[in-house]
Order: sequence, then C-alpha cells, then structure tokens
Amino acid sequence: MKRVSTSALGLLAALCVLVTGCAQPSTPSAQRSGEPSAPSNAPRQPKSITVGITSTVQAFGLAGTTTTAGGWLSATELHTQGLVTSDVNSRAPVGRLAERAPSFDDGSMSLLPDGRLRVVYRLRSGLTWQDGAPLTSRDMAFSYLLNNDPGLPFVNRDAVKLIESIETPDDVTFIANFTGPYYLADSLGPRLFWPYPQHLLGEAYDRFLATKNAEEFLGQTYWSTAYVNSGPFRLTSFDPGEGLVFEAHDGYFLGRPKVDTIRLRTFANDNALLANLLSGVVDVYMDLALKPEMGFQLKDRWEGSGDGTVHLTAGYIRVLVPQWRPSMQKEAGNLDVRVRRAMLQALDRPALAGALQGGHPEFAANSILPTEDRNYQATKDAFTPFPYDPERAKALLREAGWTPGPDGVVRNASDNRRFSTQLTTTPGSEQEISAIADYWRRVGLDIEETTVPPSFTRDNQYRASYSGWETTANYADSVFGRLKDPAGPETRWAGANRAGYDDPRAATLVDAYYRAMASQDQMRTTKAISDFVVNELPFLPFVFEANNIGVRKGVKALDDVSGGAGAGAAYGSYTRNAHLWDSGT
Repeated sequence: MKRVSTSALGLLAALCVLVTGCAQPSTPSAQRSGEPSAPSNAPRQPKSITVGITSTVQAFGLAGTTTTAGGWLSATELHTQGLVTSDVNSRAPVGRLAERAPSFDDGSMSLLPDGRLRVVYRLRSGLTWQDGAPLTSRDMAFSYLLNNDPGLPFVNRDAVKLIESIETPDDVTFIANFTGPYYLADSLGPRLFWPYPQHLLGEAYDRFLATKNAEEFLGQTYWSTAYVNSGPFRLTSFDPGEGLVFEAHDGYFLGRPKVDTIRLRTFANDNALLANLLSGVVDVYMDLALKPEMGFQLKDRWEGSGDGTVHLTAGYIRVLVPQWRPSMQKEAGNLDVRVRRAMLQALDRPALAGALQGGHPEFAANSILPTEDRNYQATKDAFTPFPYDPERAKALLREAGWTPGPDGVVRNASDNRRFSTQLTTTPGSEQEISAIADYWRRVGLDIEETTVPPSFTRDNQYRASYSGWETTANYADSVFGRLKDPAGPETRWAGANRAGYDDPRAATLVDAYYRAMASQDQMRTTKAISDFVVNELPFLPFVFEANNIGVRKGVKALDDVSGGAGAGAAYGSYTRNAHLWDSGT
C-alpha cells in the first residue's frame, strides 16, 4: 500500500495555468519640432508579446487536455513550473522549483539495499505561488496525491505510478521513493509531476475523497478562470474561444519577467494563424500550432523578407506498424521479417520526407530517435542499411516465397494467394498512405488504403483492431513503448503497443532502458534497442515530422531552442525561459 509521510497533509493544492496577454501598446505620437525631449525618468511603456496556438484551451493541469496538437501544452512553462527543466543549450536536466536536479554524485539520489531508488528534491527557499502563498514540500506531497489518484484524470503517470512513498522532513525537502531505478527520476518536469497548491485545492480534494464526485472537483474555477501556479506569468483573463491573457508575476523566483503581458491567442485553423503571423499581429507561435507545410511556407517568406525566424527540428517520428495479433492480421506474410525488410527497402524515405515535409529530405528517418534526443548518438544512421532499392525488395519477397503473378501482384508459392493487405491511417494523413501504397504496389503488393472515421480516432479498441498496417507517430523515446505494453494485457487496447507486439527479448531491453540511471547505461541500452529494431523490424520508421516554431523580428524569444523540446517531452519545453523573453514595444 502506498503511503504519504508528510507533515500536515490535508488541504488540496491546485493547478495554475497562466496565459497572460494584453493588447499591443499604442505607439507614441511623433515629437513635434522644437518640443523638449521627454524626461529620462518617464515611465516605461508596457511590453507585450502575442503567442499563437491552434488548440482550444478548456482547463489547466489534470482537468485539461493531454493532446499535444495545436501548441497549447508547449506553453505550459509560461504559467506552471516543474521541479526540473532542461538547460539552455542542451537536454541536461537542471533545477527549477528544485535548487538542482538530483544526482548520484551529490548523494541526492541513492539506491537502497532493497532495490528502491531514493530521490531527494531540495526546493529553493522562499518559493511562493502566484497568489503569494508559500510553496513548500507539503504542496509537492499534495501534488503526488492528485497526480496519482485513480479517480481523477491525469496528465502523465509514467513517473508517479513508480513512486512507492514520499517524505517531507521539512518545508524545502521532498523525497520520492521509487519502486526501483527509473531513468527520469531526476527529470520531473510539469508533464511528469504537475505541481498543485494545497491551500487552494485541499478542501475540495477532501470532499472528493468523501464523495468520489470527480465532476464536482473538476468543476472548481481553479482549473480555468482562477488558475494559480508558480510560473513567470499569472492568468488574468480566460476565454476558451479567444485565448488567455497572462501578466508578469512580480514575485517569480527567477526575477520579474522582462515582458509585462503575454497574450495567448487561439486561432480556429492554420490559415488564420499564418495570416496573423504574416501581418505582424502574432509575435511567437508554438510547435505543432502550424502544420509542417505551412511552417515551411512561413520560413520561406520570413527568410526572404527578414521579418522573422522559423526554427525547424525533428519532432514526432512517423512509423508503419503491422498488426501483430495473428487473429486480426489478415495477411500472415506481414509477420515475416523478410517481407518487412522488402517493404522497407521499397520505400524511398528521403523522397517521402521531401514530399511530406515541404521539400526537406533530411527529415527521412534513419534512426528511431530524433537528433535532439540526448541518446540520439546511440541510434544515429541505424537504418542506412535499408536504402531505397526496389529490385532488392523484389528479391527479398521471392526469398520469402512471393513471386509475381500474371497481374503483377506477387503470389505465395505455397497456396497461390495474392499478397493483399490494408494500410490504415487517421484523418489528415491520407496523402502519406497514398504515397506509401504507391511504392508498395510497384514491387507487387496489393494495398487497400483506409482512413479511421473521425468519430473513432479516440476509440482505443477500434484503433487497435486494424487488419494490416497503420501509420502513426511517437515523440522521442515513447516509440520504445511499441515494443512492450507497460500497462499489461488488461489494457491491451491502450498505450503505444496497441498492435500487440510481444517478444520477451524486446520487453527485457525496454525494462533495462527504463531502469538505466547513468548516462552511459542509457546510451548502451538505447543502442541495444536500436539494434533490435533494425534486426527484427517490429515497426518501420520512415520520416520525422518537422517541428516548426517561430518568432517575429524584433522579439527576443526562442534563442534556447537547442535545449528545448516539443510538448510531448517529459521536461524542458520551448517556453521554459519565457521570463527572459523581451519585445521592442
């Protein structure tokens, strides 16, 4: 049974998602000739930045959405801070609410004799919530309860489900005892461990524990109009249809932000956001707010005019995944590794990347991790042994017993059946499967293209029941979840491994990765997983989605892109240093 050891834990802490903004300040009228200049001590004009997203904001924290689409979750660190974030120019974890990231070197992390992992997070002294109330280790203990409560929704439970108990020996010490080694135990950003203020949510949580009425608990105004947290900007206006306004938090522990107001504007679609970026109404836009093709279009326009900068990074990896349950897989040939090798070499991945990612063939997937990942070097160029080679693909098919029939479709040597399979995707990716199907047809495969109906895109059982292949995406190392269902067979329809892949060797490798604490051990286990995927091809990587995130000329922001990551990352988003953003007005 999990226990919470904490002094005076009873009142509930809450989330604050701050999105502040204000209208652009008026431009002073030109000084008339002969008039004296303004005195040097004239009040400073307020500064503001407008940030654009294409996702509707309904609530903060566990009451809000967990989808990364549209850019909203990339703005989390505007209003909410975690224990840890990433460094300026690297993915190394550094302290945020905590003084520093825990480490074996300084003794704040230690393996206990019984195999558990003890992690000590020491908070900065003098921390406060945006309403001025002290932020202490008791709030962290309360946050653990909320993040781990099975009766409430959650942002991400990958870490908290592994925490066996917690301790709060004093106001600035928060100790998490993990069931065993966990590779992200030193990296608890807000996505893994969202902080909530006990003084604002404690009583409501007590009522929830008594009534189990989650609807009443989630109906608190705290989750929307009254959100309070610990970030550099505090919420002052909440309108799901239009956007949110955040104002600088004077008591922010890293110093008052340089900008007075951040307006987070919601746009109905990419076209509207793009138009407002080109007109200068929007200053910054988040990753996943613009589709890749529009990001490329904006990049070309801004580079030509000098009106702004668009940063491109490798984001989600697009993969082809066969149905691994024999009872659901209608073409058993898909489960033959020789056939999968043929299908991979039948794809011109650089050409696919060029077609799908705005003429950028460099986004072809030659590894299972993006270049920004801290373990990328262990996977670099792992898929170069599979260049586009249709003749080699045909030879591999013949080796597996598939030879061309009179109609050009390959047939099985044992029963003369045609190789017919289904290729499924979700709405918006029809061009993708059309291009892939065309390549596969060239080597003699009969492909049926299907799209999941919009009403079923969130139906896990429906999504898991495809009969051939599906195209889907993963962010960074979440692709490893396709090798093992972390939740177990009782939730087989959910999670990354909805295709039902089951190989004890892969499960062992993934377990070793999640338990690797030292950087060299993480690199070693990552390399072992990459080698396994190359040899067995449980899924076929083909392109990385090009993340695009941009800033208008004259606005100082996003200088630290190389150390940041997209909304799906466990810690360290692109907004982690928003308190340093600045504008010329």
